[in-house]
Amino acid sequence: MMRLRQLCAARIARLSRLGLNGPVRVLVLTFNRTLRGYVEELAKQQASDDDVELIVETFSRWAMGLCPGGRASIIDRRTSQDLLRAAGFPSDSRYFEDEVQYLLGRFPRERRDEYLDATRSGRGRAPPMQKAVRAKLLSDVIEPYEEAKTRLGQMDWQDVARVAATAPSEQYDIVVVDEAQDLSANQVRCLLAHLSEDHTTTFVVDAVQRVYPQAFQWREVGISMRPGQVFTLGRNHRNTAAIARLAASLVKDLSAEEDGVVPDAGACAGEGARPRVLAGLYNAQLARMLDDIEPVLAVGDTVAILQPQGGRWFDFVRKALTERGLEYCELTRERDWPTGPEQIALSTIHSAKGLEFDHVLMPGLNQEVTPHGAEDGDGTLESLQRLVAMGIGRARKTVTLGYKPDDRSTLIELLDRETYDLLRLK
Repeated sequence: MMRLRQLCAARIARLSRLGLNGPVRVLVLTFNRTLRGYVEELAKQQASDDDVELIVETFSRWAMGLCPGGRASIIDRRTSQDLLRAAGFPSDSRYFEDEVQYLLGRFPRERRDEYLDATRSGRGRAPPMQKAVRAKLLSDVIEPYEEAKTRLGQMDWQDVARVAATAPSEQYDIVVVDEAQDLSANQVRCLLAHLSEDHTTTFVVDAVQRVYPQAFQWREVGISMRPGQVFTLGRNHRNTAAIARLAASLVKDLSAEEDGVVPDAGACAGEGARPRVLAGLYNAQLARMLDDIEPVLAVGDTVAILQPQGGRWFDFVRKALTERGLEYCELTRERDWPTGPEQIALSTIHSAKGLEFDHVLMPGLNQEVTPHGAEDGDGTLESLQRLVAMGIGRARKTVTLGYKPDDRSTLIELLDRETYDLLRLK
């Protein structure tokens, strides 16, 4: 937001100095709809001048608006799952489904053969993706998938990026892309097609927090990052040192890649309370968490209750909050940032990306909701490690996790036992 304000002020002053008419065209892209609402509220404060034409959107919605008619029929995810099963790939693992999305997002349609020999990053080490397996994906999954889309008259989100890239250029002067590590190479290529000749574009990125298999090298999309153009933000203005240590224990052994920063307790302002992990039945976890947060609501603190999966997994939480008379809002898939008096937010961990709260609660971290492969270096497990570490990092003051003792997630075992207090509930 500070970068946005500085760039807008400089561009407006330049137009005035040269006697040119505005407006300055500004695009801010965010990770998801929840973050879009949050960033829009902040961005309006930074770029509210009449000389600025500001658009704050998710990439998908922005790109969709550039397609003919401003819309596209998006193919159901089940189609790719069915094709994987028909080709003999495991039906109980998301790894190969993610591999298809990785392939479609990284390589332009006419260059997909490069996938056969490409170095993969950001996908874990297992299961191994040997050349024969990659060739099978291309011939037995991707080709039928393209045929199915054509037959149904539908597109996927990578097609949307491809079509939007061919639309008349939007000529943006200033672009800020938040959570850019979760854009695909093809989505970045699309964005580059809509910049003015004299643009200033800023990517905010942390590969350690990547939750989708979208890794690529900047040079692949035609961006040359010189040392003077890359800035590492070392200060942690949100977390306490105790919270940073807990998050770091989940990702410290994973590859940070060239654009990643592992949470550093030394970069935080203060120590803070030690995170807690509650072991017990789900209702006991939630009851204890709500007992603990009710006093902080009285002083105006905010609370997020995060879970790996949405839908029915929040039913018990909604009921418990209602019985206690505690007001709450729901952030998952919401387009507008809530402006009501609620201090408690319910969200999936995915949808909380980029947000921050005083206190973060994550009950129910069981194996049932965090499934993964058994191999060392399993890509799904690594994605879950990054996801939960990111969720922990949403907290400013305290973090409390919970699990059922006879079904605890592997993620609980990966936490450094020295970074939290364990409380066994009856």
